[in-house]
Amino acid sequence: MAVPGSDRPVSVLPVTTQEQLTQFREVTRKYLEWLGEDLSFQQIESELASLPGSYANEAGGCMLLAVAAADSSSGGDGSGEVIGAVALRRLEGHTSTVQPGQLVAGVPLERVCEMKRLFVLAEHHGLGAGAALVRALLVEAAQRGYSVMVLDTLERLEGANRLYCRLGFGPSERYNDCPLPGVLYFARRLDSSAAPAPSGSISGSEDAEAAAAAAD
Repeated sequence: MAVPGSDRPVSVLPVTTQEQLTQFREVTRKYLEWLGEDLSFQQIESELASLPGSYANEAGGCMLLAVAAADSSSGGDGSGEVIGAVALRRLEGHTSTVQPGQLVAGVPLERVCEMKRLFVLAEHHGLGAGAALVRALLVEAAQRGYSVMVLDTLERLEGANRLYCRLGFGPSERYNDCPLPGVLYFARRLDSSAAPAPSGSISGSEDAEAAAAAAD
């Protein structure tokens, strides 16, 4: 998936190689620095050390990278640059507040997935990478048979939250025990046309503020 209309077109690629796995890990570490929150309650170091873990295809997940085309004015080898990432995992097995048989956003737990680790590097804000990553993840989730995607975010990430709303997410019930202050929960129904078509309604500033959207 590519983002048109940019001086540096952005493509979204699945993580399939060890090199890409390392790139995903590096972007996630920058996300943690940017977020400035203690995520030790999530065993984040163990997660990074054991990637792909719950994001593996065989576990019902996936990892995506946003890659910007090389800037011809800066020289270099002409290859693209990884500027962002996002991940998907099955919610079942990763929630302590929803029991088997209970519904999440109106559907059974086993049909719910969770967006994780959305981040776009600060120096590449405004290229549309955040929106492109979310759209691509919605498509991946629908293709895997999920009916609902959920996420948690922080109230202070106002631009990210506006982006979610523009892409079809709405407020939802709490589905975990995240101890961070100001946590918000969003959900979106999925179908075969899960990803909205790109439009000019998402501003560059909103995409920029989506640099770290999912607090969990």
